[in-house]
Amino acid sequence: MREYLRLPLRFEPLFQRKNLAVCSLTDSIARNLHLLITTAAEENKLDLEYGSPFWESDYDIHLSNDHRRDQIIGALKKQIASHEKRIHQVNVEVNVKQALKPSGQGSELKRRVEIIVQAKLIRSNEPFRFQTGFFIGPLLFD
Repeated sequence: MREYLRLPLRFEPLFQRKNLAVCSLTDSIARNLHLLITTAAEENKLDLEYGSPFWESDYDIHLSNDHRRDQIIGALKKQIASHEKRIHQVNVEVNVKQALKPSGQGSELKRRVEIIVQAKLIRSNEPFRFQTGFFIGPLLFD
C-alpha cells in the first residue's frame, strides 16, 4: 500500500529523525479537495492557478443561490481536472441554502454551502466520495 504525506506538513519529527505523518490515498485526495475548495484564487504563490475563484464573490449578497451553486460547480470541476489527477468521472453536487448558524447570543441566518464530490479512483476504479459543508460571508466551518 502506497502512503502519502499528511498535510499540513509538520517537520518536527523529521528533525528528531522520525518519519513524517502519512495517510491513505483517499485521505490524501480528500485533503487536497478540501484545500482546493478553501484556498482563494491566487492565494498559493507557487501556483497562482490553484484555488477557487468563487471566494471573490463570498460577500456578494446580490448573487442568487442558483448562480452561486453553478459558479462553485464550474470552478471545482476545473480545479479538480487541473489539480487532482488521481480521480476521474468526477461529479460535483453543490447545495447553497440559508441556514441558522449558532452564535454566542442565539443564532443568525447565514448562507451555507454543502459540497459533495463523487468520482472513481484512477488506480483501482473504486468509488470515491468527499463531502464538506461550511458557512460563507465569511467562511466558517461548523
